[in-house]
Parts: sequence; C-alpha cells; structure tokens
Amino acid sequence: MNCASAHEWMEQFLDQELDAARSALLEEHLVNCRMCSEILAQHRRLQSDIRTQAPYHSAPAGLDRAVRDALRQTAASQSTAGAAWRRWQWAAIAASVLLAASLGWNVTLLLTRTADRDTLAQEVLASHIRSLIGTHLLDVPSSDQHTVKPWFNGKLDFSPEVKDLAPQGFPLLGGRIEYLAGRPVAALVYGRRQHVINLFVWPSGAGDGESSLTRNGYNVIHWSDPHMTYWAVSDIPSQELEDFKLQLAK
Repeated sequence: MNCASAHEWMEQFLDQELDAARSALLEEHLVNCRMCSEILAQHRRLQSDIRTQAPYHSAPAGLDRAVRDALRQTAASQSTAGAAWRRWQWAAIAASVLLAASLGWNVTLLLTRTADRDTLAQEVLASHIRSLIGTHLLDVPSSDQHTVKPWFNGKLDFSPEVKDLAPQGFPLLGGRIEYLAGRPVAALVYGRRQHVINLFVWPSGAGDGESSLTRNGYNVIHWSDPHMTYWAVSDIPSQELEDFKLQLAK
C-alpha cells in the first residue's frame, strides 16, 4: 500500500466503515510509515474536537406541529373552497414553509462556516506549535526554492508555489507535509530573525476569504487566491506577518 491509498481510506477507517481486509492493510502500512501515522493521529484529534466543540442546531420548538396544523387546515378547507382558491392557498403555505426552511438553513450554514473556520484556525495554530516543540519542523531542510518545490512532487495532488524571500527578510528554511482541513497540505517554513513562520498551502475551496486572529501570543492570517488558500502563523508582530503576506503576493 502507498501513502495516497492510506490517505484515501483513513476517514472510513476512523468511522469503522472500512472492511477487514483493507483495515489490515492500512494498519500494516501505519506501522511502517511515520508520516501517515502522524496524519492519522492528527485526524483523530480533529475528529474528537469536532465532536466535542462543533455547534449543533435544532429546528425551533413547535415548527413540526405548526407545519402539520397548517397542512390539516388546508386539507379541511378543500371541501368548501374552489379549485383555484385551494391551489393558491396550498402554494402560499408551501412557500411559507420553504421560506422558513431557507432562512433556517442560511443561518445554520453561516454559523457552521464560522465554526468550521474557527476550528481550522485552532488546527493550524496547533500544527505550528507542534512543529516548534517537536522534531517535525522540516522534512526537506533547504533554502533553495528549486529543491523544496520538487520535493512535494508525488506527495501531494497539487504543486505549491515556493518563493525565496530572503532579500525581503524572510529566508526560506524548507518544507514538510501536514494534514489539515481533512487532507494533506504543504507546510512551507520561513524565518524572521530568530522566529519561524509556518505557511500552510492547499487548493482553494468555494467561499474561501480572509481572516486574522491573535491567540496565546501567536498571530494567524488566512487569505486565498483563485487557486490556493493560505494560512500563515508565527509569533512575530502582526504587521510583519502582513508584510510577509504582501511579499508572497508580489
């Protein structure tokens, strides 16, 4: 089994939906692959965080009864009202129900997107901190962009752009692979004096925007372009991290 197949089966494995034969193959691969074992551990932590922290939204109390009452009233009125009136009344009730459902869905979707982004920001920050206190900061230590970029070939299903920003005061230190947002992503590592900047990169998704936050002394900024989404995190001042973002965009 290769790493790509292992990544494809991990979610089913965690949800106990993978058959016994494939589970055995995946477990055997995990014993011999440190990177996939780390990815599975991160995915388990994320799964646990989602179960304990993600908000759940229920329909308002009494909505089901109100809809049923409205439908019963419509059925009763059909015996006395004309066909045209019945059609109009049924359409009005259906439109009201659809409107209420649409409003509820939009509110829930907005809350879910905000919660998802907050969860991802926590995940990004946790990955940054783990890289600093552990031994997995760099898989490919190099200041040469032409060494770092090709290293990702075959390990990811996309090719991250790697820039040398040493003249701007942000030297390239190397890169590694992380597991964020339910997929393997590129982690490009830059320096700033004695500080480290982790830049996480993966293909853009619908609705990607911009955000920033400061937590526990670390600054995190998120932005995207038509092709990629970016998360940068460091303990350097927020203005310097914004300058790093601007230099990358040039």
